[in-house]
Amino acid sequence: MQFPEVRNVHIFIRTFGYFDVFVDGVPILFRSEKAKELLALLVDRRGGYVSSAEAISILWENEPLSDQTRSRYRKVAMRLKDTLEQFGVSEIMESTQGKRRIIADNVECDLFDYLIHGESASSRFLGSYLRNYSWGEITLSELMYLHEKRDEVDLLRSI
Repeated sequence: MQFPEVRNVHIFIRTFGYFDVFVDGVPILFRSEKAKELLALLVDRRGGYVSSAEAISILWENEPLSDQTRSRYRKVAMRLKDTLEQFGVSEIMESTQGKRRIIADNVECDLFDYLIHGESASSRFLGSYLRNYSWGEITLSELMYLHEKRDEVDLLRSI
């Protein structure tokens, strides 16, 4: 019986500023911008499952759910899967019953670090989040609120 080769790679996902994914310091070059955007959406959902209907409503926000958009989504999801496999990092995404999610434990991500570690990771957040995607503004407002609250706590501690 043969087992697949296990590779130890460092996967870093940058969400502060422009979205990018790095494998051992090298950025992944996505052939499909929509595949990259789908991965950004999965990261934005912080490990929660995203259904195909939800992803379609965000990735093609001005188009109704239809056979055509479902077909486009399946192609985008397959391109994302292929890209992750090409770079040897398919273990960062899980697909089940038509839903997908990022496996947060398999990556380092500035967003996850900031939410978990707060102050120690706060130097990375400078008020910009997923600049590539307008739908990221919702999370940006949450991050700005959290950042302001942390600043208030820091100010009170210094008094």
